[in-house]
Amino acid sequence: MDIFKELIKQISPFLKQMKFVKKRNTFYLKSDKNFGIINFQKSRESTNDLVRLTINFGIYSDILGEMDNVFDGSHPDVEDCHWSARVGAFMPGMPDYWREIGVSDDLTNVTLDVIASIQNLILPEINKRLSDEDLINNWINRDFTGTTEIGRFKYLTTLIKKKGDLETLNQVVEDFMQQSVGKPNASIAMEHLKEIDYNKS
Repeated sequence: MDIFKELIKQISPFLKQMKFVKKRNTFYLKSDKNFGIINFQKSRESTNDLVRLTINFGIYSDILGEMDNVFDGSHPDVEDCHWSARVGAFMPGMPDYWREIGVSDDLTNVTLDVIASIQNLILPEINKRLSDEDLINNWINRDFTGTTEIGRFKYLTTLIKKKGDLETLNQVVEDFMQQSVGKPNASIAMEHLKEIDYNKS
């Protein structure tokens, strides 16, 4: 028995009920043109008798995808997400969590445990960020930014400019540039602001 494939098979009905669509070991929830993505990753250290796996998840924004041009197809990969995390980030101590499953383990109990993690940890985080407005609020409040600091700045300013909220955009730019004086991020930020035709007025 392929433990990894069997686990995904057993989890699939739950995620389908939650409106996710499956593609290999990744599940997609579409909202407008954005995607919530849940990906099951098997460690290279896995064997036929012992599987190590973790869960990656994130949000793909269609507007931001047009900016970075990383995705050209029907379903983006989890690596293409503009906000992303691994399940351990929302567990006590924020470990890089990998679950070990052996051939002698009760796969039904394992499935129930994994579904509980999806239901209690992953889905609430996805649902908090699925729209562009939610992403804006998340990045302004710095609530687990799910990207680098310069990534947060680029994505946030792009979405706010698209929204047309100049006052908030000016504040975000001012705050970031003050914090980035003399740092490499400052020049990267300036180049990005040119690309989105930012003009403070």
